Amino acid sequence: MKVVTYGIRGSIPMSHEGGSRYGGNTSCMTVESGGSYLIVDAGSGLMLLNKKLSAANPDYPRNVKYNFLLSHLHYDHIIGFGTFPPVWERDNDIKIYTCSRNEKPLNEQIFGIFEPPYWPRSLLSASGAKFIEVWNGVPFEIDGFKVRPFAANHANKTISFEITDGKKTFVHLLDSEMEGMEQALYDELLEVCTNADLVVFDSAYSKEDYPKLKGWGHSTVEQGVALAKICKPKRMLFSHFGQQYDDAELDSWARFFEGETEFIMGTDGTVVNM
Repeated sequence: MKVVTYGIRGSIPMSHEGGSRYGGNTSCMTVESGGSYLIVDAGSGLMLLNKKLSAANPDYPRNVKYNFLLSHLHYDHIIGFGTFPPVWERDNDIKIYTCSRNEKPLNEQIFGIFEPPYWPRSLLSASGAKFIEVWNGVPFEIDGFKVRPFAANHANKTISFEITDGKKTFVHLLDSEMEGMEQALYDELLEVCTNADLVVFDSAYSKEDYPKLKGWGHSTVEQGVALAKICKPKRMLFSHFGQQYDDAELDSWARFFEGETEFIMGTDGTVVNM
């Protein structure tokens, strides 16, 4: 199994002096195993992935097949759809898996922001993507991957994912706040993360800033290290960094790293082979 990150920022894409090494795109990553391929979240990092996919496929953006898992529908996790060429092609095999948030059809919930007057063209009208509803605690399979959604401690029915290819296990834990988590949710989190091969952990805020941002649905590197001491995953990759933090600040967060787990500060382009 291989996990590649294409966007590691949270809230909005960023570009400022001193922030180029980690990158400025919002959440997007891929999971690959045995020729199968999943895209987890569709933030602005999807544009980096788009460049890679177009270079590798002479038919691109037509005659392609992609499966997306969406943790939630906040703008920073779906912004990439607007300029991702394959979703604008009606005949492509694009499937998007997520849970429903309201009474609207799932396609309107996901693509509804890509409509005039918020977007120049209607993605709902142009796309042939298929939308598959999932439920917390109900596993499903995609091309050899087994995916288990479970609730995250974040607004608007955010979900986390445990993904396995039968050999390795990857846990996607972005946009989830460790503090204030209900006990049942916490117990499930411990069970899923214990001995996982890789946990991608939300670390939107510094230790110093977190107290005034408590309740916004995000965590810190320090909280991730504390979780790793209990669950002992082989690797923990930190992501979803707030746009206000430059490279020097993010470098300083390594001061919290200790224990048996290998800790990785994610960048736009980190590759983890398992």
